[in-house]
Amino acid sequence: MMEISFNEKPLVHLPSLKGYRDVRSEKPVAEFIEGRFVLLHFFTGGCVNCLHTLAELERIEWPEELVLVGVHTGKFDREKEDGWIKAMIARYGIDHPVINDADGKLKSGMAVRAWPTLILASAEGYEIARASGEGRAEGILEKFYAYRGERELKRMQKRAIERGDARFAFCRVYADARHLYLSDIGLGAVHVLTRHGRIFKTIERFAEPQGLFAKGGRLYVADRAAGRIVAIDLHTWSVTILAEGLRSPTGLTGNGEGLQIAVSSSHQIWQMDYEGGGLKVLAGSGTEDVRDGRVDEACFAQPTDLDWLDEALYVIDAEGSALRKIEKGRVETLIGWDLFTFGDRDDIGKEARLQHPEGLCAGIGGCGNHRIFIADTYNDKVKVYDPLTGRVTTLLQKAASPTGVVKAGCDLFVVELGQDRLVRFDISTLQSYTMEITE
Repeated sequence: MMEISFNEKPLVHLPSLKGYRDVRSEKPVAEFIEGRFVLLHFFTGGCVNCLHTLAELERIEWPEELVLVGVHTGKFDREKEDGWIKAMIARYGIDHPVINDADGKLKSGMAVRAWPTLILASAEGYEIARASGEGRAEGILEKFYAYRGERELKRMQKRAIERGDARFAFCRVYADARHLYLSDIGLGAVHVLTRHGRIFKTIERFAEPQGLFAKGGRLYVADRAAGRIVAIDLHTWSVTILAEGLRSPTGLTGNGEGLQIAVSSSHQIWQMDYEGGGLKVLAGSGTEDVRDGRVDEACFAQPTDLDWLDEALYVIDAEGSALRKIEKGRVETLIGWDLFTFGDRDDIGKEARLQHPEGLCAGIGGCGNHRIFIADTYNDKVKVYDPLTGRVTTLLQKAASPTGVVKAGCDLFVVELGQDRLVRFDISTLQSYTMEITE
């Protein structure tokens, strides 16, 4: 069993790295780490276990908001020389900053007692997790995702609380023939409602419920912060964990082959059957990018929601501000170009612009048939995409950070992040209404 200490409420402020320089470039380390999480690797070039950990660290693709910094604390006099360390860096192809901790002040100040040791710190300099020995990097990465997700959840909950009178803090919405379903990040719950907005059942004890999908008498829930996919029996209200260990699952949909899952932190789409079996990657190499091609080669950038229209699976990429399509074994970008192209523009295809969209749904039947509806979150809008023409049009403006959308008949139900109500948009009249949620 891997032992990794984890501070859910980090209280220990680590010694500052101010004044230390990268041995190779001689630049201040502060230039590399400002505003970012830091993973410190305490090592020495003469330790074979440290070299194994170096190789392990190189195999992992680290998130952009986390920077790896080596802290070389030499045991022998020769190992404490800048020249020796520079040669060691070149020999092993180390491409991240390395500090020469020749006097051992950092090692002592951070209570490091063994090589190698990994310490994960927040951007504010507080220790989040640490581990010593080989084979610990993947575990540390899991702690990073857990901490980052918990921090974002608390930010959203705080926003909901600051509004004062909010009873709920909704995040996603789903509809079937009779009911609405709402994920509530404020209470850590899922609500089952009538189409008129009256809650008649609440299922609690989720970490951060997000994506929802109902089929065959079950409601499937993506519990993002817990890394789980959960099934709720809509007759007995029993809860079954179907899958665990996913990195921030946020979106759910399904077809005849099973459930499809948007796994945000892995930048992939996964799939499994409705009982939790056969869990596998459906699309995405795991690299964060906006890149088309075969499903095993294409790259996503924080996919957050997805839905089927005909034989194509449409995916929203939040960090890529992109709409993607998976069809016949290939991924195609319909809106968006790369990680840094975003904006707010109604246009055709790739000339259109979104800004960190987080939700979508397919319009099937009735008003808005054969359209893709998009929660354009950072633009405070809901937009519609026509797959036949590629045209993107704004439907709803001045929505407060919409994160979820679902079509039921001629109604479009929209969740505004952290709000305790819904927006109901009538597609036939293009009128919007506030829908209060009652118990």
